[in-house]
Amino acid sequence: MPLKNYEMNKNNKKEFLDPVGKSVPRIDGRGLVTGQTKYVFDLKLSGMLVGKMLRSPHPHAKIISIDTKKAEKLPGVKAIITAKDTHGVKFGSNEFFFPQTADQQALEGDKVRYIGDELGAVAAVDEETADKALKLIDVKYEILPAVFDAVEAMKPGAPLIHEARNNIALILPTNFGNVERALKESDYVREDTFYLPSAAHTCMEPHVCVGQFEEFSDKVTLHVSTQAPFKIRETLAKCLKMDLNNVRVIKLAVGGGFGGKLEMLPMDFAACLLSKKAGGFPVKICYSRKEEFCFSRRKHPMIYKLKSGVKKDGTLMAISGEVIADGGGYCSYGPTVLAAAMMRIFMVYKITNFRVAGYRVYTNNPISGAIRGFGGVQSGFAIESHMDLLAQGIGMDPVEFRLKNITGPNMTVTNKMVITSNGLRECIEKATEACDWKNKHGKQKKIKRGLGIGIAADVMGSKMYKSHESAGSILKIEEDGSIHFLTGAADTGQGSNTALSQIAAQELGVSYGRIKITSADTAITPFDTGSFASRVTFISGNATKLAAADAKRQILEIIATEKNIPIESLDIKAEEIVNTSDNSVLMNFDQAVELCYSFNYGSQIIGRGSYNPKTTPVDFRTGEGNVSASYGFEAQIAKVEVNTDTGEVKVLKMWDAHDIGKAINPQSVKGQIEGSLFMGIGYTLWENLKFEEGRVVNANFANYRLPRSVSTCPVESILIETNDPQGPFGAKGMGEAALLPTAAAIANAVYDAVGVRIKELPITPEKILTALKNKNNKE
Repeated sequence: MPLKNYEMNKNNKKEFLDPVGKSVPRIDGRGLVTGQTKYVFDLKLSGMLVGKMLRSPHPHAKIISIDTKKAEKLPGVKAIITAKDTHGVKFGSNEFFFPQTADQQALEGDKVRYIGDELGAVAAVDEETADKALKLIDVKYEILPAVFDAVEAMKPGAPLIHEARNNIALILPTNFGNVERALKESDYVREDTFYLPSAAHTCMEPHVCVGQFEEFSDKVTLHVSTQAPFKIRETLAKCLKMDLNNVRVIKLAVGGGFGGKLEMLPMDFAACLLSKKAGGFPVKICYSRKEEFCFSRRKHPMIYKLKSGVKKDGTLMAISGEVIADGGGYCSYGPTVLAAAMMRIFMVYKITNFRVAGYRVYTNNPISGAIRGFGGVQSGFAIESHMDLLAQGIGMDPVEFRLKNITGPNMTVTNKMVITSNGLRECIEKATEACDWKNKHGKQKKIKRGLGIGIAADVMGSKMYKSHESAGSILKIEEDGSIHFLTGAADTGQGSNTALSQIAAQELGVSYGRIKITSADTAITPFDTGSFASRVTFISGNATKLAAADAKRQILEIIATEKNIPIESLDIKAEEIVNTSDNSVLMNFDQAVELCYSFNYGSQIIGRGSYNPKTTPVDFRTGEGNVSASYGFEAQIAKVEVNTDTGEVKVLKMWDAHDIGKAINPQSVKGQIEGSLFMGIGYTLWENLKFEEGRVVNANFANYRLPRSVSTCPVESILIETNDPQGPFGAKGMGEAALLPTAAAIANAVYDAVGVRIKELPITPEKILTALKNKNNKE
């Protein structure tokens, strides 16, 4: 049944009582399915101009001069900006902990470092005029030697892209215990190297923004498709040298983000500065699909080397290795991605001897940044494939091997992560039971079918970005009993507006139908770090629960005074104010609100909540730190069939058992799991953003392969509810974890089916056929 407006539903509110744990309709569902929801591209403002970015055609070059005179004379051109119009401020997405990674300017003026690097921008009356203006700008370059391979870039004598020695933007050393001694004490030691390609976010909605400068107030407003409006405001204010309260960022509906819309891009800055130079006319900049593929952000390609030792009984003794990440021309979220790719293992496995060095390397490829999983997809494939190989080496079932070595509840692991609730063991047991692992694993080779497992864990937010990670919420109880909920959290399609509204209604004790929400407007809503790191349900949810509790307290204080009853004996349940001492009903919620706004009280009910998780930043010199207040866990099983004549891998079914603490909205949870799985299947079997000399060569949906609807498979989602002690109503976030083990589960299933091990993604038919040929030759 579609969600009814509160005004249409005053006499039928009980259908939405106690909404936590129910699959209530999405609060924004009607607008989405009827096409009435507004996206940034839909904005049509008076006098709006079209903006276009001026980009470098070279991967590495010095900028000798930029001549805009001809373009300025073109009729219809209203503004042109280059680096000389900026303050020359450098920014970076991880600069709080890594100041040296603030390495990019909004517009480059001295040097370009990848094909597509931004030099300037134009605003004109239409797209055709803007394109003509770009062609009239004369840029003279001194071409410099370029390097496109991360390993080559680290060698002495390689072209220097920034000032970093050997082009290494960041080294993360992680060293615990005595690895060499533990390897010597191991009964079985093996080494493996895994290769992970780049990939694109492929959001349905490309990057788009509208910037407008108000001359009379010296304020700027940016409408933008983003996951983190407050983060963009912070960077925009820094680059424009403006106060935060003079910069307003408004997130409208978002057609997909997946990490690609987490940071300010030069286009956001350019739209605002062009508007200022054009006398305050709004400027819209929208990427083409080619620009989206070539010039936004991409997944970090990685080389992941592992050497590990185990005892005959399966005890994991030591892990050592090296991770090399191709970062492209600038740092972006590289430090966080690298750290996450290295440190997630401590959430999953009990390992005391660990030494892995990570290198985030500059190349003249396009910029690598955040993408769903933050390095966990790459590490998940490497580590979980490696774990299967270790188990195989000692003749142990891969499930039994994992059960012997996984973390459990209420423990502090080697690098000082503090795990409270942990349903990983139950996830593994439920998933393997559902797929009949004991009877089918290793026993279907005749029909070329196999089962594979991968396990993973993820954070509920991550203190890797700034000194705090707080979220705020406000609940305003209006005079008619309707509720206006304000949150800084950014719903990017995952349904957070709905889940947070459910939390608010549950804590306040009212119908979900009363809630109307305003979210992610930096001038109106409270601060929120953003939608990433699976943080919204946990962190923003706790802030919302606190705001609802505050509003409830204010209402109950007035009723306690009016009725001369101790406030401790009062509660709001199912739209009724209840005296808990005798379970009597004193009045309904509407009557309570009427009392609050009555002559004797006249009290506005405005609940406020702020939540900052009790975590500790990572010491990146050692790898120690408890970055999250809670951790989510999951186990995943893939069932595949391999055609040994064509090399085609077909995923027949996926099982996903997920520790989600408490499912606020079970339907949304399952939707997130399924979306993650299909994204993971795409990266495993098809996706590969390809480059030649720094240029993307498959920058369209015809040549960049993605899973289609016909490629999907049945998914069985198993929700494990561990009721986290710190989560709102026990809930955890879960937006990314289901993506992390998918590639390894499929690769392990391929091995189970036909006995070949693929260590480089994607798993293409050509790689399968080559591996089968090599296997047959050895036999």
